[in-house]
Amino acid sequence: MKRTISVLAVATGVLGATLTGVGPASASAVDCSTGGYTYARTSYVPTNVQRPSVDGRNYNIAGPSAYTHEVCLDIPDTETFTIEVQIHSSDGSTTVFVDDRPGDKVFSFSPGANSWWQVFGTMTGPGSTYIYYTWNEKQIPA
Repeated sequence: MKRTISVLAVATGVLGATLTGVGPASASAVDCSTGGYTYARTSYVPTNVQRPSVDGRNYNIAGPSAYTHEVCLDIPDTETFTIEVQIHSSDGSTTVFVDDRPGDKVFSFSPGANSWWQVFGTMTGPGSTYIYYTWNEKQIPA
């Protein structure tokens, strides 16, 4: 995926103009369309700043059943989107999952039953830009 929009273009978009400068997606070794993902969210983030809720949710809460969350992340091939998942278990402990591989990637994490978690992301790239990404996710019973 190869999409970059300048801060000026985003500011212009806020004023009601159409965003421009979006290029075509590039080829990648990871294909998120074949994984049977049941949740997809396309959004954008500013570069070089840690952002919360990159999965589209402020908080995630697990019920009494445990699931593994598999995520396929579609980003520009030349960028790195560092993902940090902070998992808070019912026993009061906290674990952190981090994936900082560059380009598109597939990863999974298992928060366990009766837990809650937050997802943060930092997209590295040229300053003063917003970069598009697509978060694809599915739950697999543990």
